[in-house]
Amino acid sequence: MALQTYTVYYSTDYTNWTALTNVQNININVGRQAQLQQLKASTASFSLRYPNGYASPITDLVSGTYIRIDHEKSNGTQFPTTLWTGIINNVDVSYGIPYVSNVGNGDFLDVSCEGSFAQLARMNANNYAMPAGTVQSQYDLAEIENGISVEWLGNGAAPASPATTITSTWGDWVNRIALTGNMRMWDSKQALLCYTLSPFDPYLSDINFSDVANNSTNQVYERIDFGSFADNYYTQVRVQPEGLTTQTVTQVGATTPYRTYEVNTLNASNAQALDYANYLLNNYDTANFAITAITCKAESQASFQLDRVGFTAADAPFSCAMGSQVSVAFRGTTFQCIIEGAVMSATPAGSTYTYYVSGADLNAYLILDNTVFGKLDNNKLGY
Repeated sequence: MALQTYTVYYSTDYTNWTALTNVQNININVGRQAQLQQLKASTASFSLRYPNGYASPITDLVSGTYIRIDHEKSNGTQFPTTLWTGIINNVDVSYGIPYVSNVGNGDFLDVSCEGSFAQLARMNANNYAMPAGTVQSQYDLAEIENGISVEWLGNGAAPASPATTITSTWGDWVNRIALTGNMRMWDSKQALLCYTLSPFDPYLSDINFSDVANNSTNQVYERIDFGSFADNYYTQVRVQPEGLTTQTVTQVGATTPYRTYEVNTLNASNAQALDYANYLLNNYDTANFAITAITCKAESQASFQLDRVGFTAADAPFSCAMGSQVSVAFRGTTFQCIIEGAVMSATPAGSTYTYYVSGADLNAYLILDNTVFGKLDNNKLGY
C-alpha cells in the first residue's frame, strides 16, 4: 500500500489552524502498556527542518500553543483524520552549519507536546473542598475551578464519590478517582477535555488484528509479543481509602514475602474499599502468559484502518482506542483483548502502529449480551 500522509497543525485559538511544512518525524504515545500501571498523560513529538527559522521564526511555536496531528486520507471515508490533539510542552532548536543568505539547511526544530491530563497535573487545587456526589457532578465542579472539562463515560449513573479536600493537584485527584473505579483515560481527543472510562463498558472494535487476513476489517501485523507482566501478579492487596481504614486481603495459601499491590483510593466506605481489594486480588492473583503488544506497519495493509482500531464512533480519533475490545488471530487461535495503550511513529519512509493490550482474563467482568464477557462461571465479579 502507498505511504500514508500525516500533517501537523498549530493554533493559538483552537479555531484557526496552520499546517507545518518540512516535518521529518512524528511520534504519539497514548494510554499505558500494562493494566495496573499508573495513568499518565498522552504525549506527542515531532521534528521539522527549520532552514528559515533563524531569520523568520514561527513565533507561535511556544509552550501552550495547540497542536493537532492529522492523517490525510484520500479515500473519502466518513471517519475522522485527527489522530491526536494537545498543547506544546517544550521546543528545542538545533542550529547546524553552514548558514548562508539567511538559510540554515542544517537547522532543526524539535517539539514535544502533552495531553490535557498533564495540564491538570500542573494545576494546584489549593485545598479545594470537594463535596460528596457522583463522579460527574464532582467533575463539573472541577471544570469550573480549573477550566479543563473532565467527563465520565459509562452506562448508567456515574459512581458516587465521597467529600474530600484536594490538597495536591487536580491531576492527582482525577488519578485517584480513576484508580478507585479501575478506569481508563482519554486525554487527547480534544486539547481541553479529559475522559475517564468505566471498565465495565468495553467498546467493540470494528477493526481487528490477524496474522493471515488482510482486509478492511482485519489489519495484518508484523510482530506479536506475549509476556507475563510482574505488575499484573500479586498475592496481597492493600487499599488505602482517604479518611477511612486501610483494607488488606491476602491470597489463601500465599507465603511471605507477599507480592503486595497498594493503591490510594477515594472509596465511599470501608465496605466498598474491602470489595475493591477483594476484586483486585481475585483478578491479579494468578501469573498469566498472554498477548501484550501487536505491531503493524501501515504500508503492509491492503486497506489502511489502523487509526480506526478501537472506539470507532464518527468523532473518535486514534487516541480513543483505550478500553476497546479487539480480537487477535494468531496461528489458528483467536484471542480477545482490551486495548490499554498505543504508539504511532511516522517518518517519510513509513509509519508503524503498536497497540498494548491486556487479555480477556484480566477484564472478566460479567457483561450481559456480550459474547466474550457475558458467560456465567467464566468471570471475576466486579465490586
